[in-house]
Amino acid sequence: MFGTLSLLIALQGMTANVTKDIEIATVNGTTLKADFYPATPSARKPDPLVIVIHGGAWISGKKEDMSELCVELQKRGMSAASVSYRLGPKDKWPAMIDDVQVAVRYFRTNAEKYNVDPKRFAASGGSAGGHLALLLGFTDTRDEKSELFPGVSSKVSAVFNIFGPTDLTQDFDPLTQSVVSQNVIGKKAAEATEDAKKMSPIIYIDKGDAPVFTMHGDADKLVPMKQAQRLDEALKAVGISHELRIIPGMAHGVDRKIPECEKALEEGVRWLANQLGVGERKPIGR
Repeated sequence: MFGTLSLLIALQGMTANVTKDIEIATVNGTTLKADFYPATPSARKPDPLVIVIHGGAWISGKKEDMSELCVELQKRGMSAASVSYRLGPKDKWPAMIDDVQVAVRYFRTNAEKYNVDPKRFAASGGSAGGHLALLLGFTDTRDEKSELFPGVSSKVSAVFNIFGPTDLTQDFDPLTQSVVSQNVIGKKAAEATEDAKKMSPIIYIDKGDAPVFTMHGDADKLVPMKQAQRLDEALKAVGISHELRIIPGMAHGVDRKIPECEKALEEGVRWLANQLGVGERKPIGR
């Protein structure tokens, strides 16, 4: 459900240069960690950074699930940080978004240490991780009273969204709504309507938000394709650039046997590089 994502991108024999289990902060007894993949090769000046977020229905998954994507980003001249966050049902929403926002602020605060450019941050994730990445593109720090890296922005400048939920109030079957409501929000579905709305990236879209590249399968029964289409309509309505790739025959998961899926992954990584100034376009910065 909003499944753990393993992109399975061919690494062509390359061994990743990675610093594992960086301790970002401890929140309510849980230590938030990150695996950092420096750009290879580095431009010898601050590199852009992509915050990478695993899926798992906000109740499972781990940062290591995203290692393949991080290596692919690394090869394209972007640093990547695959981050952990608190999970339900032990911890309830909004712990998950608070934690990934803390990760953004940590790396901005320590930009010099990691040789990254604090003005060139993006986010990517699959399923629940795509949902959190979208929130990083559309919102800034939710918990303004947080003592963790205060006064530092949590917002990113571009998002590569891989079949992430965009509107938790519609399109989902009753069983999925019930599981998410009880395990993530902590309420019965009938009592969680307003919470589901506040959890939905689509309601925060405004002019000036981050551009998005989305890939989504038309056979996805868990996160219906309509979620990607709703996002597309909402972004374009306010003039925000959005690239949408609908993958024929792809269910809820990356299927590299489908040529359109492989192409979309390649395009998404290249799009991020261009947005962050690694490719032909100038960095958009924030």
